[in-house]
Amino acid sequence: MKWLQQIDRHLEEWILVFTYTAMLIIATAQILFRYVINYSISWSQDLLTYMLIWSVFIGISLAVRERKHIKVELALVLLPDRYQFHLQVFSNAVFILFCGILTYFSSAKIYKLIFVNPQISESTGLPMWVVQLAVPVGFLLSIYRLVMDTRRLFKDRGKQDTTLGSHFTNEKGC
Repeated sequence: MKWLQQIDRHLEEWILVFTYTAMLIIATAQILFRYVINYSISWSQDLLTYMLIWSVFIGISLAVRERKHIKVELALVLLPDRYQFHLQVFSNAVFILFCGILTYFSSAKIYKLIFVNPQISESTGLPMWVVQLAVPVGFLLSIYRLVMDTRRLFKDRGKQDTTLGSHFTNEKGC
């Protein structure tokens, strides 16, 4: 069970570290080959682009997990504390809906790339559905992180209610 918790805590980070390290190695090799050996690696630029696409969509999930994603916080700051919880839950629900819609349509696109109109990258030989798979994977991870965040919001609210309840009973001497 401990390894599942480690995966839950660090999945996106591990994927991004691997991806960025591989991108650094490929880009460095491309530079060395082009300017030192005078030979260009034909597939490197496309592969770097595909890896960047994957890192962007995995990075979205990481940003959601860390609560660092783009959001409008002005309304949250202006609202009283008791309404902030409701706005955060509503915001997560809207974001989950958005991610769900994008997951659905990107999955339909991948289905077409696999079964209806398969395409292969000429330079890398990769099927294009492998590249496009980054979109639903990233958004499914984001949905998971949003559900976990919403669960945490409810759990934190329950703790606050318990703390407030015990605070009031202690003041009255009960």
